[in-house]
Amino acid sequence: MASRSKNNYFLAGILIVLGILFLLNNLGFASLDLTIGTWWPLILIILGLQQLFASRFTNLFSWFLIFVGVSLQLHQLGLIDSVQLKLCWPLLLIFLGLVLLFGFGRSNKLLVETSPQSLVDIMAIFGGIERQITSPSFLGGFAMALFGGIKLDLTGSQLAEGVQVLNIRAFFGGVELILPESWSVEIRGVPIFGGIEDQRNKHLRLEEEAGSKLLINAFVAFGGIDIKN
Repeated sequence: MASRSKNNYFLAGILIVLGILFLLNNLGFASLDLTIGTWWPLILIILGLQQLFASRFTNLFSWFLIFVGVSLQLHQLGLIDSVQLKLCWPLLLIFLGLVLLFGFGRSNKLLVETSPQSLVDIMAIFGGIERQITSPSFLGGFAMALFGGIKLDLTGSQLAEGVQVLNIRAFFGGVELILPESWSVEIRGVPIFGGIEDQRNKHLRLEEEAGSKLLINAFVAFGGIDIKN
C-alpha cells in the first residue's frame, strides 16, 4: 500500500468526524447546532493543529492560528464576552514576543526529511516542508503548497520504468522541485497569476534513462513552481 503523509491522515480524520456529526444531525439522531456561523473558527484551529503536528511543534504561525481560533470559538459559543475577547489580543502579542525573545523561532526552519518512499504525498499549509527522496523506483505522487512552501529533492532517486506522474499544486505558495539531470521530463501546467519556471540545465543533460519519463502536471494560482537540477 502506498504510504501517505501523517498530516493527510489527520485531515482525513477531521473530515470523517465532521461528516458523521452532520449525518447524525440531519437524520435526527442528534440535535446539534452545526451552522457555519457558529463553528467557522474551527477551521483555523484545524489548520493550526495540522501544521503544528506536521512541523513537529516548530511552526510558530500554527500557534497563532490555534490561539485565534480558540478565542473566536469561545466567543461564538458564548463562553467569553466581547470584553474578554478584547483581552485575548494583547495576550497574543505578549505570547509571540516571549516566543521570539527566547529563541523559539530559531528552530522554526523547514522540516527536513529523508525518505525512501516511492510515492510522494505532501501537503504544506501555512508552513514549509523540505523532503529528500532516495527511492530506487520513484513512482510520482502529489504535492500541494497552500500558503506555504515545499522543497522536494529527487536527485537521490531513480525513476521507475514507464511514465510516472507527479501532480503539483501551488495556491498562494511555492514548490521547488530538484530533479536528476538524467531524467526525461515532460511539464504540463496551467499558471493563473503565477509561474512555472523550468531552470534545468538542458545543455549539460546526461543520457536520459531509457524507458522512463516523469510527467509533471502543475497547477499554479498566485504562486510559483521552480524545476531545476
